[in-house]
Amino acid sequence: MSHDHPHHHDHDHAGSALPEMDLRVRALESLLVEKGYIDPQALDVFVETYEHKVGPRNGARVVAKAWRDPDYRAWLLDDATAAIASLGYSGRQGEHMVALENTEDVHTDWCIK
Repeated sequence: MSHDHPHHHDHDHAGSALPEMDLRVRALESLLVEKGYIDPQALDVFVETYEHKVGPRNGARVVAKAWRDPDYRAWLLDDATAAIASLGYSGRQGEHMVALENTEDVHTDWCIK
């Protein structure tokens, strides 16, 4: 990379309200778009998917439902894959799921693996 690229001069971002990592991500994104390696709209879809459709929020939603709904909790412990699929989580993020709860012998803080 050229040292005269506007995002890579001296890494002094004094006065910026963004943290260093955010600045680095934006610089990398700008460079990839500029070189034609990524489509900004495709990147937006990718980011939206990981922010709102996959990740720890899904597990939190499953656990919260199990805390509130005793029937769902029993189903989750009996057949986690099916119970989780009922909330719309299937495929790579929901295959062959096993839910464990805290017992005298197992301390999981609700582990879904």
